[in-house]
Amino acid sequence: MKEYIKITKDTQELVKELKLHTTDVETYEVIRDKVSNIVVGQITNIEQHPEIDNLLICKVDIGKCKINLVTADPTVKLGDKVPVALPGAVLNDGTIIEEKSFKGIISQGMMCSLKELGISEEAEKIYKIIDNVEIGTDFVDFFELTDEIIDLEILPNRPDLLSYLGVAKELQAIGCGEDFKMIDYTQIKKGKGFPVEIQYNKCKRYMAIVVKNIEVGPSPLWLIKKLGSAGIRSINNIVDITNYVMLETGHPIHAFDLDLIEGQIIVRKAFKGEKVLLLDGKEYIMMGEETLITDGKNILALGGIMGGELSGINENTKSILLEVAYFDPINIRLSSSYHKIVSDSSYRFERGVDPNDAEIVMGRLIKLISELVGGEVDTFATDVYPEEIPELKILLRRKYLENRLGISIEEKTVSEILKRLNYKFYSLPDGWNISVPTNRPDITQEIDLVEEVGRIYGYSNIPSRFPFIKGLIGSRGEFVSFKERITDIMLSNGYHEAKTFPLNSAKRMWMDENLDLKIINPLSSEYEYISSKLIYGILESASFNYRNQNKDIKLFEIDKVFMKDDNSPTGAKEFTNLAFVAIGRENDEDFTDKRSVSFYTVKGSLENVVSEFNLKLDYKRSSLQGLMNSQSADIYLNKEKIGYIGLLDLEIAENLYEIKDPIYICEINLDFLFSNKKESQKMIRRFDFPAIKREYAFLVPMDVEFKEISQIIENAGEIIEQYKIFDVYKGKNISPNHISITVSVVYRSQFKTLTDEEVNDIERHILEQLKGKKITLREK
Repeated sequence: MKEYIKITKDTQELVKELKLHTTDVETYEVIRDKVSNIVVGQITNIEQHPEIDNLLICKVDIGKCKINLVTADPTVKLGDKVPVALPGAVLNDGTIIEEKSFKGIISQGMMCSLKELGISEEAEKIYKIIDNVEIGTDFVDFFELTDEIIDLEILPNRPDLLSYLGVAKELQAIGCGEDFKMIDYTQIKKGKGFPVEIQYNKCKRYMAIVVKNIEVGPSPLWLIKKLGSAGIRSINNIVDITNYVMLETGHPIHAFDLDLIEGQIIVRKAFKGEKVLLLDGKEYIMMGEETLITDGKNILALGGIMGGELSGINENTKSILLEVAYFDPINIRLSSSYHKIVSDSSYRFERGVDPNDAEIVMGRLIKLISELVGGEVDTFATDVYPEEIPELKILLRRKYLENRLGISIEEKTVSEILKRLNYKFYSLPDGWNISVPTNRPDITQEIDLVEEVGRIYGYSNIPSRFPFIKGLIGSRGEFVSFKERITDIMLSNGYHEAKTFPLNSAKRMWMDENLDLKIINPLSSEYEYISSKLIYGILESASFNYRNQNKDIKLFEIDKVFMKDDNSPTGAKEFTNLAFVAIGRENDEDFTDKRSVSFYTVKGSLENVVSEFNLKLDYKRSSLQGLMNSQSADIYLNKEKIGYIGLLDLEIAENLYEIKDPIYICEINLDFLFSNKKESQKMIRRFDFPAIKREYAFLVPMDVEFKEISQIIENAGEIIEQYKIFDVYKGKNISPNHISITVSVVYRSQFKTLTDEEVNDIERHILEQLKGKKITLREK
């Protein structure tokens, strides 16, 4: 960082100021500070170890003397300069080097790899120094190994901080640095150079230039060290330079082997199903929205994300084509997410790079390549930029700034802050007309400028006070209040509210025949699909409780579910559902209550909910997959199916959820319930006259539903006050095709005392109607 700006604060103060004004600092550390007693040596002789085949004995000149070093690295050669750890030396991991005997041959130290020096993760080979350095020089001091690393948390809205130049400018803006120095770069000449054609509008700019007569090889240590500190492995001098310039400017670059290109660059849209082999060795199938860099015949790269395997730089490359482009951030993010590729390039392009710094980036590339690699620029740089992206102009009103910050800042101070942020502006009587540089795509409106002024001024310098709030009267939405009423009812029914994850796996969505809503980039195979039912998540919660010895469970949830909808922009439609589950004892707080939950437990809870809104449900036998046919029903309201209720298939309960007790579940659509709800009406019934109660034990065929019995009783006459099932029996003296249902009926008139004959008339009518459905009174 000191190469770009003079830092005026010590490290601790710098970290503090960054946290106050810019972003959080994740880590701060001093690296390679323990490494010591490493010198530059040169190999003068190599012999095979007399007894160990894979070891070599190297005579190494370290300036003041020559020493013997034993190594297993077969790549060392006469004349190689290498870092030598002498006896007593300390490596990066704290290892202390001592003389060591290998079958009688004493190794008077060790030749080091980059990993042992803490420079890079490369540990397979001894590092060969290519820099011009004298033998015997202290390696640590000459190459300035000790360094300080500050790791910043870069939020998605600050892509300008993904570069050394961006951070340097930020340090100057927050008062932690001065004398910002721009990088040296070669002035490039633009004109008719290498042929480039943009056929896809997701590529907004493409600059290309040819460099010939290069020599691909290893990079100097200063470059390897800088890349290693940023977590980037050294490849070769050309690739390393492109990576380093990306770190400096924040603009990703790509280099192609010119001899592997068919004489042109065509940027086009990918075809659906097209296959591309990339540098990671994997073949990717295109979805049809990606940006591809091609030569008209071959695919050279997945634009803005990763280069192709067949056009990369190798040790035989003699001529290169350099690319500096600007791609649409949304398109890069979509493509990167779809293919699950996160690269340094995609990370920056999807957040937004500066479209107007291509000349500086390309000029910096040319300067470093000419200094480190050699080569010469061939003709002009081609710059295809169909529609220039201008700086955004925003008016910042002084009154608006004061109202939002809650403080009046002097005009001179605001102007100074804008200068430090590198904004072009001119003052107006009531504010500032500001041009936002194109490296700040996060600044799009006036409030963004208020935030910029506020953070540079320092929020800690703004006095805290309670906001002035006018007395506004607000209210909850009607649907919110509706859900809250249902929540209260479920809680009073003895259920606990749950909040579950809306994603699931195919094997756990056992009720769905078609899995339509698949996530493009799921977190894992366990979260591939958006749930169409809340019950899946509730059952997962119930399973967790059951496996942790909490076996008396009543849970409910009110939340969104999703169904496929081709007419929706998102491809899905949302509904609000209520789901609940009951397992174990009816009342786990009362040890004298030995009852277990049943079908009627969840049905009663549901009836408590709908009765609050003066609604009546109908039930029809269900054939839903995963429910026991004998104890399940589809739920209807006004002839519209709104849900289901029943006993979970015992096999599913045990295999998927590891629950061995009966599980009763229910789920209904609350949107339909809300649209049909009625306010409860006050009913006045007179009980001035006595009631007559009679019980009937009916012998009912198994294929007849109780709903048919209830309809006959309800329509029998006005003197029927209420009826209910009193007992259900199936067993001795009952044929296998029948079931005994005992119903109690209460008769009462509001106008007089009923006679037995009046009740008998209604009773005969009921029995005659039931007889038509082959329902008879059971004989004692």
